[in-house]
Amino acid sequence: MAQKPRSRVRDITEYVMVRASEGILWPLPLSGIRAFGRMMGWLTWRLDRRHREVAEENVQWALGLSPAETRPFVRRVYRNSGMTSSECLMLPHILRRYRIADLSHYEGVEHLKGALAKGRGVIFLTAHIGNWELGGLALAEQSGGKLLSIARTLDNPLLERHLSRIRHQLGQTVVDRKGALRHIIQAVRAGGVVGLLIDQNQRKDGVFVDYFGRLASTTPSAAIIALRYDVPVVAGHAIRGADGKFEMRVDPPFELIRTGDTEKDILANTAMFTKHIEGWVRRYPDQWAWLHSRWRTRPEEEKRALKAQRAAQAAAAASGAPSP
Repeated sequence: MAQKPRSRVRDITEYVMVRASEGILWPLPLSGIRAFGRMMGWLTWRLDRRHREVAEENVQWALGLSPAETRPFVRRVYRNSGMTSSECLMLPHILRRYRIADLSHYEGVEHLKGALAKGRGVIFLTAHIGNWELGGLALAEQSGGKLLSIARTLDNPLLERHLSRIRHQLGQTVVDRKGALRHIIQAVRAGGVVGLLIDQNQRKDGVFVDYFGRLASTTPSAAIIALRYDVPVVAGHAIRGADGKFEMRVDPPFELIRTGDTEKDILANTAMFTKHIEGWVRRYPDQWAWLHSRWRTRPEEEKRALKAQRAAQAAAAASGAPSP
C-alpha cells in the first residue's frame, strides 16, 4: 500500500518548532537543556495519543506491565526521549562547552580497539537506547574518527537537511541505509568502523527473528557483511546514568555462527545480535524507543493464517454458526 503523501504545512510546522526550540535552548546550560527536554517529553506524552497507545500496547505484552504500571512507565519513556532529542539537537553547542569524556564513563573500549587491530574493519551494532548520537561520537573518538554511520532518512526533508548539517558540524559521516552497501564495504576494507542501528522494523528485505518472544522483521545487513567479508562485530550503547553522565559501553566481539548454510547463518547471527539488544532493553527498559512500531511487519504465513481465520469467522457469522 502506497504511503500517504506528507503535508508541506506539517513539514514546515515541525521545522519551525525545532528551530524555535533551538533558540530557547541556546543560552541554557546542559541541565537546562535536559529540563526543557523532560518538559517537552511530558507535553508530547499528553498530546501524542497515537504513539502513546503504540508504546502502551508494546510494553504491556513485552514487559508484562499492568495497565496501572504502564502509564507512569510510558511517561518516563517520553521523558527520556525528550531529553535525548534536546541533547541531540544541541550537540554542537554542548560539545563547545564539554568534552565527550566530561559527559561519559567508558567501559570495554579495549574490545573495539582489539577488533580494529585485526585490520578488517569493524561492524558496531547499537540501538535507539540512551543517547545513540552521543554514543556514535564517542565511538568515533575512540576509533580515530573512522566511523561511518548508517541511518534512515527522516520523512520530513527540512528536518533531514537540518540534521545533516548538525552531523556535519560534528564531523560525522552518515549515509542513508538505502544503497548503503557500497559505502559499508568501502569502509570496512579501509579498516574503519561501520555503525548500524538494527532495532527498528524492517519493512522490506528483513528477516524475522525473536524479539521479546515475538517475531520482528530485522535488517540482516550486519550478518551478511560480517560473514561475507570476515568482519568482526561488536555492540555497544550510551546509557543515561543516575549521575547525569552516560555509560559508554562496548561489549566483547560476537563469536559468529558459521555452519556453511549461508541463509541459516544470516538468520542465526541476526537473531543473536537482536537477542543481545533485547538484553540491554530489559536492563534499561525506559530508555528504549517503545513508541516505534517494532513488530508492525508480519511474516507472510502469519498474514495468511489471519486472513483465513477472518474468512472463517465471516462465513460462520453469515451462516449463524458459532465462530471458530
